[in-house]
Amino acid sequence: MELKYEHGKIAIENKVFTTLDRFVSDFTELLEEYVDYVIVSGYVVILFGRARGTEDIDTIIRYIDRDTFASFYQRLSREGYYFLNPEDVAGLYEMLEEGLGVRIAKEDTIIPNIELKFVKDDFDRYSIDNRLEVVLGEKRLFISPIELQIPYKLYLGSDKDIEDAIYLWDIFREKIEVNRLREFMKALNVRGEEYGIEV
Repeated sequence: MELKYEHGKIAIENKVFTTLDRFVSDFTELLEEYVDYVIVSGYVVILFGRARGTEDIDTIIRYIDRDTFASFYQRLSREGYYFLNPEDVAGLYEMLEEGLGVRIAKEDTIIPNIELKFVKDDFDRYSIDNRLEVVLGEKRLFISPIELQIPYKLYLGSDKDIEDAIYLWDIFREKIEVNRLREFMKALNVRGEEYGIEV
């Protein structure tokens, strides 16, 4: 697998396109017709080759109105998806408005699933306003900027999250905006020296 990094875009070449990649790609292709989105957290490192599992794909979307969400809900049903939350369309929308996540999977499956949430804070807004396009052949996805992803993983603080942060740093240390990374580390009150993330 090879990565070609330009500002605002990463092309992944010679990647084995897994079942998980196909699930995410097919779903986000539909999602993009209705709203801007950004993928954050665990799947980002999996996309770049880290061998680890994930049950859900954390996805942030801009606010959409009730009618747009209802249209999206109906489209998903037609395309063979369902919501894991035991709510009707109005209840699901209320969950999103309350800052909760809703989960979506293919029919007759539970894992993997997409967790959708509305933008909730300045970090989410930055992620979606400055999202990175990842090109996989004829497909594309949008992910959180690496400069925010690394500090956020350190902030979460589990062993798996710290390993994710180190993995991203090892891959992108020569490509990212270090000043921006430093700003986010300060904002999230995290340090990386003990993990080799020296900024």
